[in-house]
Amino acid sequence: MIKSISFLARKPGLSREDFVRHWLDVHVPMCHAVPGLRGYAVSAIVEQQSRPDVSVLPMGEFDGVAQVWFDSLEARAAAGASAEGKRWHADGGTIIGGIRMFVTKEYAVVPLSANRPRYKTLSVIKRRDGLTSEQFHHEWRDIHAPMAQAVPELRGFTLSEVVEEQFRADIAPFKLDGPVDGFTESWWDSPQSRARMVASDEGKAWFAHGSTFIGHIRSVLLEERVIVPVQASAAA
Repeated sequence: MIKSISFLARKPGLSREDFVRHWLDVHVPMCHAVPGLRGYAVSAIVEQQSRPDVSVLPMGEFDGVAQVWFDSLEARAAAGASAEGKRWHADGGTIIGGIRMFVTKEYAVVPLSANRPRYKTLSVIKRRDGLTSEQFHHEWRDIHAPMAQAVPELRGFTLSEVVEEQFRADIAPFKLDGPVDGFTESWWDSPQSRARMVASDEGKAWFAHGSTFIGHIRSVLLEERVIVPVQASAAA
């Protein structure tokens, strides 16, 4: 199964309130007609986050994040070519002025429970200069990710490796100092519980290790809405 992560910036002249209203009330419900969709979640930005030990990744401002799951790249392409998929994409073009869109392979390190929290931190990660892709992924996936299992108050943690970046002919990409190497998502019961994690000994050790291989990072606290719960692959 593959997951696409899209960062959405509203059209110039469109207020954030009008963007969110159309996105949630008009655009999002259209997903239910799209064939082959295995999961769909949208997230509104609560606040920007930063850390003192890793530089902020230069990246244009965006207003929301959309994530979709399909069995494969072929299934995703077939959905986009369908009449329902075309209508969905066309509607997005009426409110989205800039986009960055990545196809990823997702790894669930700390699985989410059925009682899914509302809040999550999503981070866009670029490796440190001098590290090869193989060295970065070894540190990130094989050493750093398992450390999450000992971090207190962490309700879920996934990492997503970039398979490819995709582009739309009708919507221009906004600024991003890429290429980027991956994304992490961390779920919490509240922003306060995340603050307690950061202050814990386990959290400090986790962050300190991350700074040894992460060169730039852009993190946002999001309020997530799951529209279509992720379903098992038809090929499974």
